[in-house]
Amino acid sequence: MEQFNVPPTPENYAVWVSFATDSNPELCNSIKTRIETNEEFTDAVSADLFEQYFQWKAVQDAVLESGGAMSRELGAVKQSLEAAERDTAAYGEALQGASTELEGLRDPNGMKVLVESLVSATAKMQRRSQDLEKRLQETSNEVTQLRSNLEKVREEAMTDALTGIANRKRFDEFLRKARRGADGNQKPLSLVLCDIDFFKRFNDTWGHQTGDQIIRFVAGCLTRHSDDAHLVARYGGEEFGIVMPNTSPADAAQISEKIRRTVESKKLLRKSTNEDLGNITVSLGIANYSGNESIEELIERADSNLYRSKTEGRNRLTDDKGEESSANAA
Repeated sequence: MEQFNVPPTPENYAVWVSFATDSNPELCNSIKTRIETNEEFTDAVSADLFEQYFQWKAVQDAVLESGGAMSRELGAVKQSLEAAERDTAAYGEALQGASTELEGLRDPNGMKVLVESLVSATAKMQRRSQDLEKRLQETSNEVTQLRSNLEKVREEAMTDALTGIANRKRFDEFLRKARRGADGNQKPLSLVLCDIDFFKRFNDTWGHQTGDQIIRFVAGCLTRHSDDAHLVARYGGEEFGIVMPNTSPADAAQISEKIRRTVESKKLLRKSTNEDLGNITVSLGIANYSGNESIEELIERADSNLYRSKTEGRNRLTDDKGEESSANAA
């Protein structure tokens, strides 16, 4: 961690201990690849590694905890139902016995005692019914709370901590669902990948906190110009993805161009010192789902178009047709 300037946080320790002990092959391969290609382990990269390989443990723990609580609740309800069943049987026997006694009963005092016995049994049965109803209501409330807790934990595990938008896991899940929807309704599906230009330079010049500020700003621009049905996600580091169900290539290009122009037009100030950071720009790649390709192929095409935007000048977008839009072209 010292060699690669990784801060000694609990999350980073979890990642690097797992790497040192070779306990997570996928994590180890990811770190080895970054080391071999001399890529930095920025705060953003470290957060991504922890989020990708460790944050789902919170969901697993919550599921186990909820399962235990549910088991205890169901056990308590089972006991209440068994007790109610015994009381119901006893009440039935009491009614049957009273019916038999009534047939030959002529004594008023005996009649009074019998009625009092039935009233007592009925009152007991009523209390048992009320207790059971209360217990079932408590269980219903508990189940509702458990469901809410699970959903909250799942939502947190699907959210990027730095930006508040979806993370890579949520992106992958949503893209698979959107692909199935496109196959089913024969409507267009577009994918946009976006990368902050010269981000490393900003990080090296101004520090990681300012880099985080830039990442949050770009995430806000993407969210503001995307439709409600779209999913904006932090794809990794300074790269973002937008999954656009029911969106044509032309509409995807129009939205992407709005994003590019918005980012380009804003001047950023460093929060801590109010220094002018100047303008930043983004490059974008757009791919439209062809209907006969895998998710990996769709992402690869979007990434290839993004790469073309980066290599041919940055601050531009490129689609499947190779058509570009940039500040210079505008």
